Amino acid sequence: MAFSKVSLWGATALLLTIWGVGCGPDPREEFRIEVERMVGVANQRKYQDLEKAMSSRLKERVRSEGWEPAQALLAVAKKDREDGASYRLADIPKFETGQYAEVEIARVRDGGEKRFMVPFIREDGKWMAGAAYRDGREWEEPEF
Repeated sequence: MAFSKVSLWGATALLLTIWGVGCGPDPREEFRIEVERMVGVANQRKYQDLEKAMSSRLKERVRSEGWEPAQALLAVAKKDREDGASYRLADIPKFETGQYAEVEIARVRDGGEKRFMVPFIREDGKWMAGAAYRDGREWEEPEF
């Protein structure tokens, strides 16, 4: 029985499609992709779209400090514009499958970069920026 190059290529493509749909990226990789998307939104200066990525507890925390989430994001936008800052995902030091993660974000500007940690939780089936670390630590950036 002979196989043509076309039929071998077709069989390989079919197997890769089945494998890709069945397996997909692992949960940590899916999380990384989602955080990269959020970082991209910030770098495109579409801060208002990031409100959808804030957990309900983070929004409550922002309001308890006298801000509305949209106002806080506008303040960050203004500061980033003044500093010419952009963001990048530096590391994912903690990832608890499907429940909790911590991300190290680098804020980059002419004078170098400053890194800060952001907790994430799963809420309504989506990854959202959290209001607190699972171990009870406070955010390193109180004005964020």
